[in-house]
Amino acid sequence: MSRATTAGQWLGDWPHVRDLWGVVIILCVFTYALSTVAFGLRFSNLTHRGIITTGPYRFSKHPAYLAKNLSWWLIAVPFVPSPSIAAAAQHCALLLLLNGVYLLRARTEERHLSRDPQYVAYALWMNEHGALKGLARWLPVLKYRAPPD
Repeated sequence: MSRATTAGQWLGDWPHVRDLWGVVIILCVFTYALSTVAFGLRFSNLTHRGIITTGPYRFSKHPAYLAKNLSWWLIAVPFVPSPSIAAAAQHCALLLLLNGVYLLRARTEERHLSRDPQYVAYALWMNEHGALKGLARWLPVLKYRAPPD
């Protein structure tokens, strides 16, 4: 069975779920775009140009990374069962590896930004009020830890 056929048939018996799946993918892409726009002219991976706490950043410290990684999984899931279990496992392992790269990237950025007391206050606030606060209770690796004084 080809990938296109599998994607077309996936959730075929549940068109509303399939449509909702597509809407969530679009929302992820939209969130990524909003996150990028929130940076404006400050966008740079190499320099610290201020702490952004507006737009999607009022809900998550890393909305662009989160939206991008979630959309990749949502786009890839219809193809996971095909063509074999080994291929599905390889596909999932590669996506997990890519997710790990983004987690390390986020942690590295946090380490650099933690030199700024404004970021520390923002990140600690996110621990208590952010959209992922519940998930961080289950996965402590997601919880921000302020550097020792």
